[in-house]
Amino acid sequence: MARYSCTAQLTGSAEQLSEAIRALLERCQLTILHHSPDYWVAGEPPGKNPYTKLVTVEVLVDRTGQGPDGPVQITCIAKNEELPLRSVNHCQQTFAQLRAELAQLQAQLAAQRKGAIQ
Repeated sequence: MARYSCTAQLTGSAEQLSEAIRALLERCQLTILHHSPDYWVAGEPPGKNPYTKLVTVEVLVDRTGQGPDGPVQITCIAKNEELPLRSVNHCQQTFAQLRAELAQLQAQLAAQRKGAIQ
């Protein structure tokens, strides 16, 4: 089973972060299967890839000890049933796209926050 994870800190209101996470997952061509304020599950739609290569992404939002608009720790886990026999596999490629989108989101939210302060 291939499994990749990363963490990031995002800043914004709960509504803003919720919308940003939804958009992030959709930009990665993932279908949202479940979401709550602190936990999201999304997966690739069947049909494009064999079942064992279908990637599932979990996003955990840790708001403990943070203010209402303070930094929030986000943990993303991408996994599938494929054995990672090659260093470049489908799950790793999907995870790389997810990390790139997450870094872009982090920069956007930081710029919005900086613009709001000025």
